[in-house]
Amino acid sequence: MAKGKGGKVVAKQGKASGLSEAELRRRLTEACKILAMEGQGDAVWGHVTVRRPGAGTFLMKPAEVGIEEVKPADHLEVDLDGKVVRGRLKRHSEVFIHAEVLRARPDVCAVVHTHPIYATVFGALGVPLRPITHEGCNFAPGDVPRFTETTDLIVTPDRGRAVARSLGDRNAVILVSHGIVTCAPTVEQAVVHALLLDIAARNQLLLPGGIPKHWTSDEEALVKRDRIYSWANHAQRWPYLLRKLKVWERRGTRRTR
Repeated sequence: MAKGKGGKVVAKQGKASGLSEAELRRRLTEACKILAMEGQGDAVWGHVTVRRPGAGTFLMKPAEVGIEEVKPADHLEVDLDGKVVRGRLKRHSEVFIHAEVLRARPDVCAVVHTHPIYATVFGALGVPLRPITHEGCNFAPGDVPRFTETTDLIVTPDRGRAVARSLGDRNAVILVSHGIVTCAPTVEQAVVHALLLDIAARNQLLLPGGIPKHWTSDEEALVKRDRIYSWANHAQRWPYLLRKLKVWERRGTRRTR
């Protein structure tokens, strides 16, 4: 984050180049905790990664630690083959989701994999996600891709590559009966995609059978996506989430599903 006019904190646009490792670790930790605060924690499962610029490696939240518990020093440094090159804690078995998405997408610097209840349940319906509310426009045009090769954990490079193929050039993919994967040039954006996907799925689940009669057209959804979910609006949302996180941690609140 950087200071804007009047000393306000604003999110820094673009990739993570130029950021120190300490800053990357801090931002990754905040990202993990915001996901937990917003209901995407799942005991010690779920993980977030951020690419180390120019290093051919990425930082990854470790296994056996909840996303609300993780500290900056805990994050592992992992290469694109899934090998831990630095760190003392255990690596997640699903490291290949992150490694293969980062390998396939040079434009991506951060990947989120969580098990949010609404998006995961919605994926089982087999109906398209429609932009029936603003949040759905973030993923338009077209349905959110679905990965259906397996509902099991993604514990091999081949399966990781299959997830990356299903994701394609999109910002999210639903792993049917498993969870979600989102990605972006920054960890803040990747987290916001995960939050918006769960909200959009939750809203559509309120409809009988999850099937709407009316929704925003592709043309208008693209306009709304650029207007509502532009970088400028991401840059307003993230400081709000950080302020909310401070209150959440101060109260010792641990919101559960």
